[in-house]
Amino acid sequence: MASPAVEVQPMPSASEALNQINEIVTRYCESQMFFTACNLGIFEQLAGGPASAAELGEWLRLHPEPCRRLLLGLTGMGLLQRDGDRFANSPVAAYLTLHAPVPMEPLCMWGSLFQRSWSCLDDAVREFGPRWQQAFGATADEAFANLYKDPAALRRFCGLMSAYSIPQGQVLADAFDFAPYSRVMDVAGGAGGMIIEIGRKHAHMRGIVMDLPPVCEIADEHIAAAGLSGRFVSRSADLFAGPYPAGADVITLGWVLHDWNDDNCRRILRNCYDALPSGGALLIVESVLHDDHSGTPFGVLMSLHMLVLCEPGARERTQAEYRTLLEETGFRMETLVRLPAPRDLLIARKP
Repeated sequence: MASPAVEVQPMPSASEALNQINEIVTRYCESQMFFTACNLGIFEQLAGGPASAAELGEWLRLHPEPCRRLLLGLTGMGLLQRDGDRFANSPVAAYLTLHAPVPMEPLCMWGSLFQRSWSCLDDAVREFGPRWQQAFGATADEAFANLYKDPAALRRFCGLMSAYSIPQGQVLADAFDFAPYSRVMDVAGGAGGMIIEIGRKHAHMRGIVMDLPPVCEIADEHIAAAGLSGRFVSRSADLFAGPYPAGADVITLGWVLHDWNDDNCRRILRNCYDALPSGGALLIVESVLHDDHSGTPFGVLMSLHMLVLCEPGARERTQAEYRTLLEETGFRMETLVRLPAPRDLLIARKP
């Protein structure tokens, strides 16, 4: 059976094509403006109130003219607001300061941590493998072993993960009915950002953050800071070797399965299955692709992100692919919920 023909769109004018392509090739410049502003402390400095380029230059030891150009670029991106020669943080940039309700400044680590690997995308596409060795001169295992040995770097990396997991947890806490359940466990839960938000929203819930010991120490600090020490704890366990801590009737897996190939996903899911009681719920929080492997721009991008960073076979998956993995490991998939956040929610259950 012949495939349906692809509809051919009319060719745009040269200027229209240039405008579109020019936007594509300069997007990394906007990312670099953001990274630079974070690195220089511009958003943090403006948290104290509006300032001119000259004032910021004096306070942050920057040349006033290039500082002014950077501020204008950030204004065009919607991160700053301008009144005459004075600049202030926009409402979005308020999240890029130290005392933000959800600190998102660690997102600038996309520059220092990931940009070099993405520069090797050509070879990743040719060879179907991660670029750690090519980009950093170390394997992924070596890079993460070094990370766990450096408390400051590990805390910084957990901040990057929390910048995603805290807002995602707020959305998840509203999207799923936790009323029939009593204890949630976040597998590879990092600093606990996602399930701490569940605990804030649902006062009856208790929780377990499961991760490696150095990460659990950071999770304990976040649990205490949220006032949840009486209800939430951290527990260390190996993602693949298991067994996982017992006692939870809901397990969350947020941005875990996309890191691994199908065989390793099955190992993780079997451990989840063994840790849950009959009737327990499994909440998979991932960017779920459409059946034709299209998806949101971020979801498609993240599938390439897995290519440059993770083992061959790691990827964003379709609902059908998740259904297969779940059924192979004993779960029954119930529904997909599209969330107003970077990741969606797949709900599965242990019969």
